[in-house]
Amino acid sequence: MTNFTVRDAQIQDYAAIAELNTKAFGQPDEAKIVERMRVDGDVMMELVSEIEGQIIGHVVFHQVRVFGKLAALGVGPMCVDPWIQREGIGKGMLSQGLGYLQQKGVALVFVLGHPDYYAKFGFNAAATADFDGPFKGNPAFMALRLRYGPPMSGRLIYPDAFGIAS
Repeated sequence: MTNFTVRDAQIQDYAAIAELNTKAFGQPDEAKIVERMRVDGDVMMELVSEIEGQIIGHVVFHQVRVFGKLAALGVGPMCVDPWIQREGIGKGMLSQGLGYLQQKGVALVFVLGHPDYYAKFGFNAAATADFDGPFKGNPAFMALRLRYGPPMSGRLIYPDAFGIAS
Protein backbone atom coordinates (compact mmCIF):
# COMPACT_ATOMS: atom_id res chain seq x y z
CA MET A 1 0.00 0.00 0.00
CA THR A 2 1.19 3.47 -0.86
CA ASN A 3 1.98 5.89 1.98
CA PHE A 4 -0.45 8.83 1.72
CA THR A 5 -2.32 11.23 3.97
CA VAL A 6 -5.99 12.22 3.93
CA ARG A 7 -6.98 15.72 4.97
CA ASP A 8 -9.69 18.33 4.52
CA ALA A 9 -9.51 20.16 1.20
CA GLN A 10 -8.45 23.81 1.37
CA ILE A 11 -9.23 26.73 -0.96
CA GLN A 12 -5.66 26.65 -2.26
CA ASP A 13 -6.26 23.02 -3.38
CA TYR A 14 -9.18 23.85 -5.69
CA ALA A 15 -7.18 24.25 -8.91
CA ALA A 16 -5.34 20.96 -8.32
CA ILE A 17 -8.64 19.25 -7.45
CA ALA A 18 -10.23 20.48 -10.70
CA GLU A 19 -7.23 19.26 -12.68
CA LEU A 20 -7.31 15.86 -10.93
CA ASN A 21 -11.05 15.38 -11.54
CA THR A 22 -10.62 16.27 -15.22
CA LYS A 23 -7.67 13.88 -15.56
CA ALA A 24 -9.34 11.01 -13.70
CA PHE A 25 -12.69 11.28 -15.50
CA GLY A 26 -11.24 12.25 -18.89
CA GLN A 27 -13.51 15.31 -19.10
CA PRO A 28 -14.22 18.50 -17.11
CA ASP A 29 -17.84 17.67 -16.14
CA GLU A 30 -17.08 16.38 -12.63
CA ALA A 31 -14.76 19.31 -11.89
CA LYS A 32 -17.60 21.66 -12.87
CA ILE A 33 -20.04 19.78 -10.63
CA VAL A 34 -17.67 20.12 -7.66
CA GLU A 35 -17.19 23.85 -8.27
CA ARG A 36 -20.93 24.45 -8.61
CA MET A 37 -21.65 22.54 -5.38
CA ARG A 38 -19.10 24.71 -3.57
CA VAL A 39 -20.68 27.91 -4.92
CA ASP A 40 -24.18 26.71 -4.01
CA GLY A 41 -23.16 25.65 -0.49
CA ASP A 42 -24.00 21.98 -1.04
CA VAL A 43 -20.58 20.57 -0.06
CA MET A 44 -20.73 19.20 3.47
CA MET A 45 -17.21 17.73 3.52
CA GLU A 46 -14.41 17.59 0.98
CA LEU A 47 -11.30 15.45 1.46
CA VAL A 48 -8.07 15.06 -0.49
CA SER A 49 -5.32 12.47 -0.40
CA GLU A 50 -1.76 13.55 -0.97
CA ILE A 51 1.74 12.20 -1.27
CA GLU A 52 4.59 14.62 -0.60
CA GLY A 53 2.28 17.59 -1.09
CA GLN A 54 0.82 16.34 -4.40
CA ILE A 55 -2.96 15.81 -4.43
CA ILE A 56 -3.67 12.33 -5.75
CA GLY A 57 -7.26 11.78 -4.58
CA HIS A 58 -10.43 13.73 -3.91
CA VAL A 59 -13.92 13.04 -2.59
CA VAL A 60 -16.95 15.23 -1.93
CA PHE A 61 -19.74 14.50 0.54
CA HIS A 62 -22.70 16.65 -0.45
CA GLN A 63 -26.19 17.42 0.71
CA VAL A 64 -29.09 15.32 -0.55
CA ARG A 65 -32.39 16.74 0.59
CA VAL A 66 -35.33 14.46 1.30
CA PHE A 67 -38.52 16.30 0.44
CA GLY A 68 -40.25 17.41 3.63
CA LYS A 69 -37.82 15.60 5.90
CA LEU A 70 -34.33 15.71 7.32
CA ALA A 71 -31.51 15.72 4.82
CA ALA A 72 -29.09 12.92 4.04
CA LEU A 73 -25.70 13.06 2.33
CA GLY A 74 -24.33 11.80 -0.94
CA VAL A 75 -20.83 10.75 -2.00
CA GLY A 76 -19.24 11.96 -5.19
CA PRO A 77 -17.60 12.73 -7.32
CA MET A 78 -14.67 10.71 -6.00
CA CYS A 79 -11.48 10.25 -7.96
CA VAL A 80 -7.89 9.05 -7.70
CA ASP A 81 -5.07 9.93 -10.07
CA PRO A 82 -4.99 7.13 -12.68
CA TRP A 83 -1.27 6.50 -12.11
CA ILE A 84 -1.90 5.38 -8.53
CA GLN A 85 -5.33 3.75 -8.58
CA ARG A 86 -5.90 0.45 -6.79
CA GLU A 87 -3.48 1.42 -4.01
CA GLY A 88 -6.10 2.07 -1.31
CA ILE A 89 -6.36 5.85 -1.84
CA GLY A 90 -10.12 5.88 -2.46
CA LYS A 91 -10.67 3.41 0.36
CA GLY A 92 -8.72 5.61 2.75
CA MET A 93 -10.66 8.76 1.88
CA LEU A 94 -14.05 7.04 1.96
CA SER A 95 -13.34 5.23 5.24
CA GLN A 96 -12.16 8.40 6.94
CA GLY A 97 -15.10 10.41 5.64
CA LEU A 98 -17.73 7.83 6.58
CA GLY A 99 -16.19 7.40 10.03
CA TYR A 100 -16.37 11.14 10.64
CA LEU A 101 -19.98 11.32 9.41
CA GLN A 102 -20.96 8.46 11.69
CA GLN A 103 -19.39 10.25 14.68
CA LYS A 104 -21.37 13.38 13.76
CA GLY A 105 -24.64 11.44 13.76
CA VAL A 106 -25.37 11.41 10.03
CA ALA A 107 -27.99 8.73 9.42
CA LEU A 108 -27.79 7.98 5.71
CA VAL A 109 -25.38 8.36 2.80
CA PHE A 110 -26.29 7.75 -0.86
CA VAL A 111 -24.01 6.95 -3.78
CA LEU A 112 -24.34 6.27 -7.49
CA GLY A 113 -21.27 4.17 -8.13
CA HIS A 114 -19.77 0.82 -8.91
CA PRO A 115 -21.74 -1.75 -6.87
CA ASP A 116 -18.79 -4.08 -6.27
CA TYR A 117 -16.61 -1.26 -4.95
CA TYR A 118 -19.10 0.50 -2.69
CA ALA A 119 -20.52 -2.76 -1.31
CA LYS A 120 -17.16 -3.21 0.46
CA PHE A 121 -18.13 -0.26 2.66
CA GLY A 122 -21.65 -1.54 3.35
CA PHE A 123 -23.53 0.38 0.65
CA ASN A 124 -26.37 -1.61 -0.89
CA ALA A 125 -29.27 -1.04 -3.26
CA ALA A 126 -31.85 -2.44 -0.82
CA ALA A 127 -31.27 0.55 1.48
CA THR A 128 -32.70 2.83 -1.23
CA ALA A 129 -36.00 0.96 -1.61
CA ASP A 130 -38.13 3.50 0.26
CA PHE A 131 -36.68 6.54 -1.52
CA ASP A 132 -37.92 8.01 -4.79
CA GLY A 133 -35.65 9.84 -7.16
CA PRO A 134 -33.97 9.86 -10.53
CA PHE A 135 -31.84 6.76 -9.87
CA LYS A 136 -34.50 4.49 -8.34
CA GLY A 137 -34.08 0.95 -9.63
CA ASN A 138 -30.53 1.50 -10.90
CA PRO A 139 -28.29 -1.18 -9.31
CA ALA A 140 -25.51 1.42 -9.00
CA PHE A 141 -27.76 3.52 -6.72
CA MET A 142 -27.02 2.48 -3.16
CA ALA A 143 -27.13 3.78 0.38
CA LEU A 144 -25.37 3.16 3.67
CA ARG A 145 -27.25 3.63 6.91
CA LEU A 146 -24.79 4.89 9.52
CA ARG A 147 -27.38 4.96 12.30
CA TYR A 148 -31.04 4.14 12.68
CA GLY A 149 -33.30 7.13 12.31
CA PRO A 150 -34.72 9.60 9.83
CA PRO A 151 -34.84 9.97 6.97
CA MET A 152 -36.46 6.59 6.41
CA SER A 153 -38.23 7.37 3.13
CA GLY A 154 -39.07 10.19 0.75
CA ARG A 155 -38.29 11.91 -2.52
CA LEU A 156 -34.60 12.74 -2.96
CA ILE A 157 -33.57 16.17 -4.16
CA TYR A 158 -30.00 16.40 -5.45
CA PRO A 159 -27.90 19.57 -5.63
CA ASP A 160 -28.55 21.68 -8.74
CA ALA A 161 -24.93 21.05 -9.80
CA PHE A 162 -25.90 17.56 -10.97
CA GLY A 163 -28.52 18.88 -13.40
CA ILE A 164 -31.12 16.38 -12.22
CA ALA A 165 -34.79 17.27 -12.25
CA SER A 166 -36.37 16.77 -8.84
